[in-house]
Amino acid sequence: MPEAAEELRLAAADIDRARSQLVRLQLLNPETQTAADVATALNRSLQSSHRLLDSLIEQHVKTASLAKHYLGLSGPADSHAHVEFFPWPDRREHLSERIDELAEQAEHEVLGMHPIAPWTRESLEAGLARSETTARNGVRLRALHAQIAMSNPLIREFMGEWRRCGIEVRVTPVIPTRMLIYDRHTAVVQADPESLQAGTVLIRGGGVVKSLAAIYDYCWTTASEPEDVPRSTDGVSLTEQQLAVLRMLAAGAKDSAIARSMGVSTRTITRLVGELTAVLGASSRFQAGVRAARLGWLDPG
Repeated sequence: MPEAAEELRLAAADIDRARSQLVRLQLLNPETQTAADVATALNRSLQSSHRLLDSLIEQHVKTASLAKHYLGLSGPADSHAHVEFFPWPDRREHLSERIDELAEQAEHEVLGMHPIAPWTRESLEAGLARSETTARNGVRLRALHAQIAMSNPLIREFMGEWRRCGIEVRVTPVIPTRMLIYDRHTAVVQADPESLQAGTVLIRGGGVVKSLAAIYDYCWTTASEPEDVPRSTDGVSLTEQQLAVLRMLAAGAKDSAIARSMGVSTRTITRLVGELTAVLGASSRFQAGVRAARLGWLDPG
């Protein structure tokens, strides 16, 4: 290290900062002072992020389950909280009316979290009209969408419309659930993240809404502007073979090991890796893995 520092003309403070950053990124073992494999470090970081998101999702599911199954029970609940449950058969009509009312009454901000859904032009136009009215009232609008939704031409078309009416849009690999929050006081949440048919919960007031808003803030902070995620808005798709190569790269596998696993030549894998780095606008295998993770391409199914 001293010899390298002298050759690079680095000061002691610069060396300490560089060492600290490498340790923080898990690219340097602080005990042995040896470098770690970058793909392995990336995989550990992705697993840690997924565990954190899993924890947030679990917290939401527990809250939704309590609201759905125990609303009629007495207990030391927040006396300021009011909860309504909308069963699936009533959801389309009555819930839509309630959402219209909440949008009209919003004074400061509306937060939206939108997982993949069977969107139609009619439903998106109705939502846009509602947002335009809310935005004209001086309300800040923010919307989180799944990055994979950007492969839908209809969503890419409406992305421009949303921004023109003043909606701030960010994208993220994982959307925990469908949710709308009005002025951090009222939340409309899908009762079961995996099933629209499970109904919807509306929570007004109380600490639960503040907790949901805190989860939203975290997801917003870690999300990306669409333009900052390479090729998130041009509908690019990968073959099963390319996806398999990406996942093995993220797991730290070398070209030769990937080739043996897939029953092809090492030259073929090297070519595929080159194609993937080009598609992702990356300058290295490590950067390709990071960008693939941000696009959600490493997520199963």
